Amino acid sequence: MPVTHASALRPRIILIAALVNILVGASVLWGWLWLRPAFVQWNRALAPMPFNAAVSLVLVGLGLVGLYRGLFRSVVLVTMPVVVYSALATISHLVRAHMGINHPLLLPGHMAHFFRKPVRISLLGCAMLLVLSCATVFAGLTRVRAPGPAAGALLVALGAAGMVGQLSPIWPIWRSLREVSLPGSLAFFVVGAAVLARGWTELRARRFGLAFVTATMLLTITVVLTLAVNTYEHDALMRTTKGVWQGVAFEVRTQQRWPLSVARMAARWQAFGMPSAARAKGSARLLQREIRGLRAVIWIAPSSRVVWRVPDAGHPRVVGRLLDTDPKRALALERARMSRRPVMTSPLSLFKGGRGFLVIAPVRVGDRFSGYLGGVFDTHGLFSHFVANLWQGYHVSVWLHGQRLFVRGPPGAARYRHSGHVRFLGQNLTMRVSPGAGVVHKIAVGLPAIVLTSGLLLALFAAAALYAMQQARRHADSLDRMNAGLENLVLARTAALREERERWRVTLMSIGDGVIVTDREALVQALNAEAERLTGYRDDEARALPVDTVFPLYRDLQGPPIEGPVAQALRTGEVQHLRHPAVLRARGGRVLRVSDSAAPIRDDRGAVTGAIMVFRDVTRHEALEEQAMKAWNLEALGVLAGGIDHDFKNILTAIFGNITLAKIYAPGDGALQGALADAERASWRARELTFQLLTFAKGGAPVKKPGSIGESVRDLARFFLKGSAVRCEIDIPEDLWPTEFDPDQMGQVIQNIVLNAKEAMSDAGLLQVTARNVTLAGFEVAELAAGDYVEIAFHDSGPGIAPEHLAHVFDPYFSLKPTGTGLGLAVTYLVVKRHQGMVTADSVVGQGTTLTVYLPRSRINPAPAADVSGNGPVAAAGHGRRVLIMDDDHDVRAIGVQLLRTLGCEVTEAADGEEALRLYEEARARRPFHAMILDLTVPGGMGGKECVRKLRERDPGVRAIIATGYYNDPVVAQFQIYGFCAAVQKPYRLEDLAAALTCALNHARD
Repeated sequence: MPVTHASALRPRIILIAALVNILVGASVLWGWLWLRPAFVQWNRALAPMPFNAAVSLVLVGLGLVGLYRGLFRSVVLVTMPVVVYSALATISHLVRAHMGINHPLLLPGHMAHFFRKPVRISLLGCAMLLVLSCATVFAGLTRVRAPGPAAGALLVALGAAGMVGQLSPIWPIWRSLREVSLPGSLAFFVVGAAVLARGWTELRARRFGLAFVTATMLLTITVVLTLAVNTYEHDALMRTTKGVWQGVAFEVRTQQRWPLSVARMAARWQAFGMPSAARAKGSARLLQREIRGLRAVIWIAPSSRVVWRVPDAGHPRVVGRLLDTDPKRALALERARMSRRPVMTSPLSLFKGGRGFLVIAPVRVGDRFSGYLGGVFDTHGLFSHFVANLWQGYHVSVWLHGQRLFVRGPPGAARYRHSGHVRFLGQNLTMRVSPGAGVVHKIAVGLPAIVLTSGLLLALFAAAALYAMQQARRHADSLDRMNAGLENLVLARTAALREERERWRVTLMSIGDGVIVTDREALVQALNAEAERLTGYRDDEARALPVDTVFPLYRDLQGPPIEGPVAQALRTGEVQHLRHPAVLRARGGRVLRVSDSAAPIRDDRGAVTGAIMVFRDVTRHEALEEQAMKAWNLEALGVLAGGIDHDFKNILTAIFGNITLAKIYAPGDGALQGALADAERASWRARELTFQLLTFAKGGAPVKKPGSIGESVRDLARFFLKGSAVRCEIDIPEDLWPTEFDPDQMGQVIQNIVLNAKEAMSDAGLLQVTARNVTLAGFEVAELAAGDYVEIAFHDSGPGIAPEHLAHVFDPYFSLKPTGTGLGLAVTYLVVKRHQGMVTADSVVGQGTTLTVYLPRSRINPAPAADVSGNGPVAAAGHGRRVLIMDDDHDVRAIGVQLLRTLGCEVTEAADGEEALRLYEEARARRPFHAMILDLTVPGGMGGKECVRKLRERDPGVRAIIATGYYNDPVVAQFQIYGFCAAVQKPYRLEDLAAALTCALNHARD
């Protein structure tokens, strides 16, 4: 056949073999389903093919077809059940326990039509199925079109062994191989031959291919021969063991004459009359001496009592004993009396050691029952006389009723045991005979071991010889290939160098940092894309230029150029780094801050041939570091402000109180009143110095109060523009809706907006402030729900803000002024958001900027302003009221006492919570306090929160006012939860104190 036809036919060989498998398996299945034994067995002298094996054969054939078509995933799904089934069947054979998996599934009723016993798949059939299914699954997983040739060689050997066993049924040594069905062996042999033929070229090309196939074939033949020899030797040993058992059984049956001698003596006494006791004992003594294994003769009265015993008459342990105390002996006595025949008892232990049994023969003289004549037999003495000649090397045991009567010989092999029953004195004795280790090794192990060892040695020798021949041929071929390889080596090296250079170029161009490569003269050799972008030079333009021309570095723009790291690396031969970022003046005038490093390039001998520099733009990175430093400074300032806030506000409280008292004590002097009002506003500005940083850095819930924000906007706008050239126009209607706001925080918002507008107009221009009531629809203003709001707009006539900057005006640290911190509008945004409002910014370049604040309308009417003249409601309520004020600062207590006395209160002061508790308890019995003003924090003592908790435990109706300078404490925003009736923040004015006292007293009435 031409080579082309052979190569075209090889892939189809697997398909043809797969179709043969499917045809054979389908025909056997058809025979099972339609009760056609000829398709299942082919011949009655051959082994049938199990139903499960036929199903597996069809599935494997479908898997081989799938491999041919390239359906690899389907191959794995179809063939994997066969792998599982064959593996379980093999395990069940090895453990000698059929787990039901080898029986014909789904066809239990068909078994009766064919065979008397279940058809099980043989061990060799399991091996063939396992090899083929595993090879098919492996081919599907590795996506190849056929199983490997090694699996084909193994299948050929196993299939040939199965066919030899089936076609040689007359040879008894092939009994194990005859269990394999001929259809299965033929199908597996065809598949193995096809796989081996398809992969023969591949197998020859492999290093150990032919050697493996040869060793596999020889090992398979060796295993088959070993199995045959072992089967033959096994049958010979079983036949020998059976012959020994038959000899032992014959000898045991012949030993009945000795126990029956007791029955014959009893028959003589019964026929000729009962002799005297002396003559009876004499006869018994003669019988005991003549009979082998007879240990003693006893006479038993009808009452089952032992009358005498020979030898050792009057034995204390036997004579006089009642034998019917043992139920089994009582039953034997009763059987002997009723049947009038000798009876053998169950095994018993003898006095002098060993096992034996008792033969009981009834004696009747005339019609009268005289008693029993018994013989005690020792089984060892009875059976051991023929052991030396017949039982050499075998283990023999005799059992009665599950109890061992006799055992002799070395431990035997249970695999070759032969057992059966022998009638002895009306009892079924169980005889077990098994060969000892010496017999087994001599008969069943020696010859198979010789065959197996010889086969292994022959397989190894043949494989080694074939491997040596292949290696010699390979060495000859390798010398021919070496010449051809040397011719292509130069071309391959050249292509590799070209490829490596291209790979180096691609890698260089892909690096995210700028890279410049120079020669040893510091002339540029290459630039990557990032270096081109940063320096402004293209790669072809920069080549052969000095690196200082392409990459000029300066310490600052006003100074001279500095030496770059490339020159340092070429001069020192070591890696060099810039200690600090330098300024790069790129082509086109762009200025960048860069950080770079350079390393020398060395050849194979270690000589410096150039340098490579890696640099990056750190301009934005330094800007971010600067912003982070600003944030850190702000946080540090916030910590500092928080540290001095408490004491600073205590001082301001004393200042505010004294200014208020001065205004009260000098009512007629208008100039003095104006100066005091300006001092009060300046003190209020001092109060806000720490508030702005605390609000932004630490947050804080606003302490909101209902009121009209229009008055605060009007006063603060005029105050912050006082003394400047900016003109302020204010349009705020009288019917402006009330809102709930924190006066301090909203004052900071107005301050930030007004000062930003003032700085934007360069201290000259117009600021228009308008306020109006608006009703917004949903999402009309970003992040605001639909409802009623108060709108406050601040429009300045400054230059305006560019559109690209307008979106960032509320970002922290964003500022368009060189000296700005970027915190004012950020704080404004945060405060307004905490008031459930919104602030927006609109600007047109050249026309000015408008900042609009939206605050939700409050449905609570604001409380009337406190009248401090002495005629108002608070002053009237304060007359005759007793008030306790607690504060650790003496100045705060002193000014608080004076302000409360101005309101007409009778005041008692305390330095801490413990003193306040004591004074409150003392006053409860006589004149209780109407209200208490408690400082929130007392260093080293009890503060207001702990004090009011203990007061409420004693008096739930206590009226307490919390006083503190901490804005971010939750007690300020939610004082009712902690048991307070009102809250006042330091520094407080007289009207703040009056409002808080009014709220507390009104709470008491409610």
